[in-house]
Amino acid sequence: MQNAITRLFVIFAGLYTLYRYRYRIMNGVLGNPWIRKVLISTSMNIPYIRNKMIHQAFR
Repeated sequence: MQNAITRLFVIFAGLYTLYRYRYRIMNGVLGNPWIRKVLISTSMNIPYIRNKMIHQAFR
């Protein structure tokens, strides 16, 4: 029981930290050119995202 409560507390603390510093984490991750290139190329393989980006770029 004590172990489950501790695990739950650690999970909630981690989620809170990720939520609070989400933009700082995103800036750090996307600051790496290789990771940014992989994320963009992966997202462009998703038809919904690709169509939205193409539609917005070529109005």
